[in-house]
Amino acid sequence: MKKRITMILGLVCLSTLTACSNSENVKEKTSEEPATAQNGAETIKAHNGVVSYHGKYLKLAENMDTLEKDAPIIIKATKKSEKTTVTKETKENVFPTDFYTMSDVQINSIEKDTTGKLSESMTIKVLEYSVENVLVEGKEYDLTIDGYKNMEKEEEYTLFLEKNPDGENYILSNAVISKFPVEELPEEELFLDGGQTTEETDSIEEIYQEVYQEVLEEFGE
Repeated sequence: MKKRITMILGLVCLSTLTACSNSENVKEKTSEEPATAQNGAETIKAHNGVVSYHGKYLKLAENMDTLEKDAPIIIKATKKSEKTTVTKETKENVFPTDFYTMSDVQINSIEKDTTGKLSESMTIKVLEYSVENVLVEGKEYDLTIDGYKNMEKEEEYTLFLEKNPDGENYILSNAVISKFPVEELPEEELFLDGGQTTEETDSIEEIYQEVYQEVLEEFGE
């Protein structure tokens, strides 16, 4: 029986959810695999070029019924473009702790919209929780929250969203368990974890896989 995911503390700061700018490279130095104690909390270390932070969640939906009920918006959409933001906040943090991707997606179909503001062919901005190929001390790393992997350009996804109250964009209604490829993909292509998971990410990936199968059955073509 899988345990309920309840995470209160997080490391990644997404304070600028409404911002949108081109990706920024972090100052170059030569190094092997750097590690740092971020914000005085746990030590963060890269695994196969991936730096994964734990997210800040009160509770994540663990089944399709809850996910569908709680999401104000459910759409099928194709990703068209993206802009990334990466900020190195302090000298003490080797890896950036403030990062996100703002993706432009074109709506193909609307399964649910309690806002009544969306329409087919409309393009909206969706905030995503990873940034790839960030230069840190002379090496490139992928930054992510709990193994979240961004949408691929020109690929279609079923998205569970809500309006960001602080900006003209949309956020994933159930954090990392909110975005599902319409075309079924193998597990190794769904996450950005560098082949290294923790107890928390193991639970998240297990729940994601179960919900993904339900999403494919209900919303698949």
